[in-house]
Amino acid sequence: MSDIIFHHYKPSPFGEKIRSIFGFKDVSWQSVHIPRMMPKPDVMPLTGGYRKTPIMQIGAHIYCDTQTIIRELESRFPTPTLFPGGSEFLGWGMSFWTDKLLFGTSAAIVFGTFGDKMPEEFIKDRAEYSGGNINIEKMKATLPHSLRQMASMMDWAEDGLKDGRPFFLGDNASLVDFNFYYNMWFAGQAPAAKAIIETLPNLGKWMARIAAFGHGTETEMSSTDALAVAKNDDVSAYSGTVAEGEGHSAGNTVTVIPNDSGRVPVTGELVALGKQEIAIRHNNDIVGDVIIHFPRAGFILS
Repeated sequence: MSDIIFHHYKPSPFGEKIRSIFGFKDVSWQSVHIPRMMPKPDVMPLTGGYRKTPIMQIGAHIYCDTQTIIRELESRFPTPTLFPGGSEFLGWGMSFWTDKLLFGTSAAIVFGTFGDKMPEEFIKDRAEYSGGNINIEKMKATLPHSLRQMASMMDWAEDGLKDGRPFFLGDNASLVDFNFYYNMWFAGQAPAAKAIIETLPNLGKWMARIAAFGHGTETEMSSTDALAVAKNDDVSAYSGTVAEGEGHSAGNTVTVIPNDSGRVPVTGELVALGKQEIAIRHNNDIVGDVIIHFPRAGFILS
C-alpha cells in the first residue's frame, strides 16, 4: 500500500494539478474523495480547520497547499524532476500567476458559463470561501471579457511552443507545464474556452502530451481509514528546525492562515519554521496529534 493519501474531489482544478504530477512521476497513491463544500467532517480533524482542496497525508503528516505537496513529492520522487535545468525560480514564480490571476480568470469563465446550473448552497459556500467575491450575474455579464483575457494568455502559450518544443522549457516537462495545464483543463470545460483551445494547434498538442502522463496508480481509500492511519501514527516526538530571528520559538502557540481565500485560522504548537515551510502540531480528540505543513509564501504566521 502506498504511504501517500490524497484528499480531493474529481472536479478540483488544484487536485488535477497534483494528479497530473502523480502521473508524471508515476506515483502510486491512495485516493480519498472529500465533499466539494463544507461541512467536511473527516477532513477538519486532519487540517485543524484548513478547508482548501487538495491536501496530502502521509501518516499523521498533513500537507496543505499544492506548494508543500509538490515539495514533498519532489523530495520523495526526485526523478523525473519538476525542475529541469535549474528551473525552480520559473516553476515557483509562475505558480503565483497561474494559481491566482490566471485561475481567477478560469474560475470566472466556469462560473460565468455554468453558474445558473450550480446548486445555491455551492455558490454560497464558494462566496464564503472567497470572502464574498462570487457574483454569478456579474460573471455572466463579464464572460466575454474573461474569454478575451484567457484567449490572450493562451496565445502566449501558443507562441511559446511555436518552435516545435514538446514542453514550455524544452524537451522535458516541468512545473511550468503543470501550473498552466490545470487552468486549461478547468477553463476548457466551458464550451467557449474549449473552442478557443481548438484554434491553437500547438497548445492542443501540448495539452495532449500532459494528459498522456495520466494520474499514476490510484487506489480508493475511505475517509475513516485515512483518519485511522493518522491516529495510529505517533508523531509525539517529531521536531523540526525553527529559524532564529523572527521572534518565534519551538513550542510557541501560533496561528496560520492563507492570505487570499479560505481564510480559516489553524492553531497549534510551532515545530518547524524556515524560508519555505511552517509546521505545527495540532491535537484533537479524533486523531490525536497531527503535524500540519504549510508553505511560507501565501500564508500568514502569527
